[in-house]
Amino acid sequence: MKVVASRFWVVTATALLLVLGACSSGDSSNDDGTPPPPPATTGVLSTGVITGFGSVYLNGERYDTSDVAVTMDDQAADMSQLRVGQYVELKGHEHGAGDPDAEVIRYHNVLEGPVSSIDVGAGTFVAMGQTVRATLDTVFGDDIKPASVEGLAVGDVVEVSGLVPQDGVIDATRIDLKPDGGPYDVTGYVSSVAVAAHRFGLNGLVVDYSTANMEDFTTGAPAVGDLVLVKGFTFLGDGAFLAIRVELRSEDRLTAGPGDLVEVEGLVADFVSVTNFKVAGWKVATTAGTEYEHGTAADLANGVHVFVKGVADATGVLVARKIAFREVSEIRVVAQVDAIAPYGELVLLGLEVATTDTTVYQDMSVASLRDFGLADVVVGTWLDVRGYEEPAGSGRVVAVHVVRIDPADGVRLRGPFRDPAPPSFDILSVLVTTSDATRFVLEGNVRLTAAEFFSQAPGELVEAWGTWSAPVLSAQRVEIKVSDD
Repeated sequence: MKVVASRFWVVTATALLLVLGACSSGDSSNDDGTPPPPPATTGVLSTGVITGFGSVYLNGERYDTSDVAVTMDDQAADMSQLRVGQYVELKGHEHGAGDPDAEVIRYHNVLEGPVSSIDVGAGTFVAMGQTVRATLDTVFGDDIKPASVEGLAVGDVVEVSGLVPQDGVIDATRIDLKPDGGPYDVTGYVSSVAVAAHRFGLNGLVVDYSTANMEDFTTGAPAVGDLVLVKGFTFLGDGAFLAIRVELRSEDRLTAGPGDLVEVEGLVADFVSVTNFKVAGWKVATTAGTEYEHGTAADLANGVHVFVKGVADATGVLVARKIAFREVSEIRVVAQVDAIAPYGELVLLGLEVATTDTTVYQDMSVASLRDFGLADVVVGTWLDVRGYEEPAGSGRVVAVHVVRIDPADGVRLRGPFRDPAPPSFDILSVLVTTSDATRFVLEGNVRLTAAEFFSQAPGELVEAWGTWSAPVLSAQRVEIKVSDD
């Protein structure tokens, strides 16, 4: 048994040569006694979700932040203001020894504004005309309780971090509550334009730009397909948002030079072929040597969530060495850590839970450690783990998101319904027993009989709440799941 490797772990030719060179020499000076030249540096650009602190972790790499410059929403900031789950850009360099250095970290939210509607069953809400989906992988701020869309109310002002889709729903990577009063803002792709009326659409939001400061538009007006940032304070009587500033952001990204290492997380866009598409604003080219994880080249299409690692060429194209398809978390385990296996895997409810170097760590316990990580987990720690099963049918969980919580009244397990033998069944490989006291539910609080539950659950995800006495989870409530949160 071994710890699952990072989806992004690749040894670069430059780093390998530096390591081999360091190992081949037992002397720190040249033959003539002069000091050796400093190690060669390679530029690094990384775009993705912050997974932890103690410096900063991004795309499976730890970056030294001793001399980093941070901006948040175009304003100077510092490291203490960044949060786990925020989608950021980072530019730095590696130098063949120790952690690579971060020079610039840049964060910008997807939207900040009031919630206008909530669909708890679907795990979604609407803010600034955009539909936002919270998944098991979404990080919620400490003041949102419970940590789901159920912890929000219409009128709450939220800040959402995530990927901006060309159309459709925003998958939030982090959601925070913000004080009201504005300004509000939203970033998105223009879906329609009425030039005479000085209005355009961003999904469900109508933007009135008649008095706005228009930045970087050659014609003075946006066009369909433009990626724009809109800021303002007020909504007009007909529901339109009155913009005070509209900025073209289609080309607003950090850049890399030829030979720099580039790691980006994002949605596939402008898909022409498997060798010609964009991710996070980068034009991506694949080759016969490109490796794929959790999918194949045939799975590439617009809107697909991927991680790409490669090298920038002289024309600014990201030549992909590896493409990993994002795995959707369907498993949830809320329980104490029973044991820690020799290779670092956690055991909860008898399940092996492996972490990777891209696992997101968050502390929502009373301790509230900013730099909480795997080293802080001991036997008896209460965790809320979200992840996926790998290999399929194994009962083994790969953690995408690990949250430390305060002790709970009972345990909770979500996963595929298996091996029914009423009044018992399995979730993953955990035996769940029910009784006359168990409440059987279809998500949405629709009461079921035991017979209805066992007839409808096969092939579905189910969730059980109850008490754990190894090797049995005695369920007080079992629910057939419908949504992803």
